[in-house]
Amino acid sequence: MSATCSYVHAALRLETKFVYSNLYNAEIGDHVFPTNKYRLIHDRLAAEKIITANNVVAPAMPDKKDLLRIVAREYLDDLVHLRTTIRTFPSEMPVTQVIIEAQMLCCDGSYQAAQAAMDCGGCYHIGGGFHHAFPDHAEGFCYLNDICYAAVRMLENGVKKIAVVDCDLHQGNGTAKFFEHEDRVFTFSIHQEHLYPKKERSNLDIGLDFNTGDDEYLKDLDGALTTVIKEFKPELIIYLAGADPYMFDQLGNLKLTIAGLIKRDEMVVGRARENGIPVAAVLGGGYAEDLNDTVEIHCNTARAMKKILG
Repeated sequence: MSATCSYVHAALRLETKFVYSNLYNAEIGDHVFPTNKYRLIHDRLAAEKIITANNVVAPAMPDKKDLLRIVAREYLDDLVHLRTTIRTFPSEMPVTQVIIEAQMLCCDGSYQAAQAAMDCGGCYHIGGGFHHAFPDHAEGFCYLNDICYAAVRMLENGVKKIAVVDCDLHQGNGTAKFFEHEDRVFTFSIHQEHLYPKKERSNLDIGLDFNTGDDEYLKDLDGALTTVIKEFKPELIIYLAGADPYMFDQLGNLKLTIAGLIKRDEMVVGRARENGIPVAAVLGGGYAEDLNDTVEIHCNTARAMKKILG
């Protein structure tokens, strides 16, 4: 795999790959975060034969030295030893081995998705999107920022410019802060403004008001993608395809429909395809009142990639 060459420069056969691990389904008890969504998404896509034995790979546990690319040594030591400290306490997840190991695996999963995208045009990681994690502490439901991990590793592999297109309900504050002085990474976040978290400054932020619906959202996204693609000219897009802008999500007040979210996915992936930019998608949040809606929204992202990229 040559990370420095994108399919904009080579006549590669486009194909959507997948990354997934059963270990992502970490038991966390009664919690708004539905970790069983990972298995449900995988199984639904497998039943539709979108995922096959030939197009899915499992992540590997990254070495500590690799994780130190994105976290401070003291904080990583807390995670490895499952300590509740000032650094781990801000997470709204338990500090348990299954959860910490799942998020460690997600780091490699997002990295593998980025590598695969460079080879075949697109890869969908059925996991990841833990964009609130900082190098020295946890936030939200996030201990380790897999987006940062994937981007740092891909820069080391020779990719010159990476854009993070974050379409989660919440701003990707940890990602924005991590890359605030890195000119090779463009961070873009479109999110509900008057909501968690405390905002950091992305390269481009669109903060949406309460009750923003499909039309306004898609218009704003379209304009932002023009800025990201035409002005920054990335060689890789990491797309955080959150399911939580949905109108029946429990944690937000945006009013996107499932049809609107499909158009969102098709817009991001389609614009990447039109401009010859590989795209690696990760999941992000999703807390619909009906779990089936969350699963369907995430599956629709995979269906959009399959439709557009093959």
